[in-house]
Order: sequence, then structure tokens, then C-alpha cells
Amino acid sequence: MNKTYFYLQTLLLVTILIFASSCNGQGKISKENKSISEPIKYDAGDVTTNGLLDKAGNMWFTTTKEGVFRYDGTNFTNFTEKDGLCSNSVNSVIQDNKGILWFATAKGLCSYDGINFVNIPLPKGTSQDVSPETGFPSSETETILSIIKDRKDDFWLGTDASGAYHFDGKTFTSYLKFKGRLQPPTNEIYNNCIQSIVEDDDGNIWFTSQTHGGISKYDGKVFTHFTKDDGLPDDMIFSSFKDKDGNLWFGTLDNGLISYKNGSFNYFNETDGLNNNMVSCFYQDKTGKLWIGSFRESTVSWFDGENFTSIPFDKKQKLVEIRFITEDKDGNIWFGGRYGILWKYDGKLLTDFTQQKRF
Repeated sequence: MNKTYFYLQTLLLVTILIFASSCNGQGKISKENKSISEPIKYDAGDVTTNGLLDKAGNMWFTTTKEGVFRYDGTNFTNFTEKDGLCSNSVNSVIQDNKGILWFATAKGLCSYDGINFVNIPLPKGTSQDVSPETGFPSSETETILSIIKDRKDDFWLGTDASGAYHFDGKTFTSYLKFKGRLQPPTNEIYNNCIQSIVEDDDGNIWFTSQTHGGISKYDGKVFTHFTKDDGLPDDMIFSSFKDKDGNLWFGTLDNGLISYKNGSFNYFNETDGLNNNMVSCFYQDKTGKLWIGSFRESTVSWFDGENFTSIPFDKKQKLVEIRFITEDKDGNIWFGGRYGILWKYDGKLLTDFTQQKRF
């Protein structure tokens, strides 16, 4: 009887140990996968702002709260201020001919050579930064929204409040500081927000103002400004893009898109088949298809040169306020936008990487 009882006790103990060991193993696996399986945390203040395919085939994604992410096709690596990044709020990224990455951040210009981050702040305003027409001052800012390098290898930087800067590597030169309207109208401070910059095939630099400054073209000597008075449907322009044929495209906040071809502007809106009038970004893929993003939920269009086609993404997939469209080395299309969203589209399947990039 005692032997039987001892045997049963021993068997029960072994069973418990085996079960506990099994549960601990499952716990580790669950913990490793927990971050991916948890409900996605959406933060309205977090925006995935830009995407870039670098020369090594990696994808880079910039955000307004989480710094930048590098994706090698398998794993994400997150870079923040703790790693030397100049600011966790990053609006855009480009790569120069030497392979150096340049980030437009809330703390100025930031470079990354693969080892070190280097900060180049914008120049501070002075008492002379007032409008020659009204005497009203311009808003001061540290934030860069848009960035390009022109054919001369010089930078053009668009700010969120003080117009644009040309930077030759040593000296900053200010432009368009007073071109936008007072924002808001009752505030006696100029706030020209340059959301995008693009260079055309002739070397002209084009700037778009989100604060009623319309579109400005700079030929190296003289600025030419285009507003509603010149026929534009809107003077609040959010995005710009140059396609493979050299045509320019501009997206308005509420009045469709604008194309510039052979010296003339053309306008498209919902009556022309565009699925909405709030155009946030453009991209032309390897096949030549022009992708058009929107501020509305789940709204992406294609333009084949004649017709617009809406891509029937499910609204439940939260493609909200798309801020960029880009392509990786394998031809997958990536979208990013409000709430920190990041999606990949392989032509058939739309995959959510919003949560995965964080772990």
C-alpha cells in the first residue's frame, strides 16, 4: 500500500514537473511572439513619413515619434536619439552619391554614414527676419520637412515655418520666408511651410507651400510664383513629384492634383475620375505606373496616362493619411502614414508591418 502510494506520488510529481517545464517553454515562445500578436497600438501623433531604398538594398522608414527604421528584408533595426539620431521626429530621408543618408528632422539636418550620426542645425533667426512689406516677423523653427540634393550636389531644405534654405555644405541661404500667408490670419507672424521640393529636368527647383504660398519655381536667379490668381485650383500644395518623362505632379490638400507638362499646367479632380481630391503623395514604379496616395482612408489610385483606377483596399486595413509610396528591390510597394502605419503590397496581398517594425 505504501509502495503504491509512493509510486503514485512520484508519478504525480514527475507529471507536474513535465507539465510545468512544457508551460514554461510555451511561455517563452508566447513571449517572443507576443509583441507581434498583440493588438496594434495606433498613435494619432505618430506618422510614418517617408520610405527609401538605399544602395545596399535596405529599406529605411522615417517616423515622427519612433526615429527611423532599417529593414533588410528580414529584420527591422530601430535608430533613435539613444543611438545618436539627432531627433526621434524625422520627416524625410535621402541618400547621396557617397552612400551617406541625410535625415530631415525636428532638430535640423542629420547625416548617417553607417557608423555615426552628425547634426547640422538650421541657422537661428535674427531681429532682421521681418517682412520687408509688412514689418511682421517670420516664425523661427528648427524643423526640416523636405530635403533634396540638386544636380550641383547642394541641399535644398523646406521648413515647417520659415520657408526654404539652400545649403552648399557650409552656408545656409534663406528663401521664401515671407511668401506664405499669415497663419492663422489673426496672427501677425509669417509661417511659410514648404512641404515638398523637386528639381525638374532643366535644373529648376520647385517648392510647394502648405500655407497659401502656392508653387514657386527657382531657375537659379529668379523666382516665379504660381497661385490661384494664375489659375491654380488651390494655393495649399502638399506634395510634388517628377515622373520618368520629366513631367511634374503636385498634390493639393482639397482640390485634386496638378500636372505640369511642356510648360503648361493641367488639373484633375474627382470629376475626371480621381477617387478623391486630397492628394498626399506620388510614386512611379518600375513598370511606369503612377501611384497616387490620399489623406482619406484606404484610398490609393493608379494613373496610366489617360485614366485613374482606384485600388480596392479594405477600409478596415487602416491605410490612413498615406504620406509616402515607395518600392523595394523586389518590386513590392510600401505605404506609410498616420498612426505609424506601414504596409507592404506585393500586387496581390497587403501585409501590415506596423507592429512588426517595432520589435
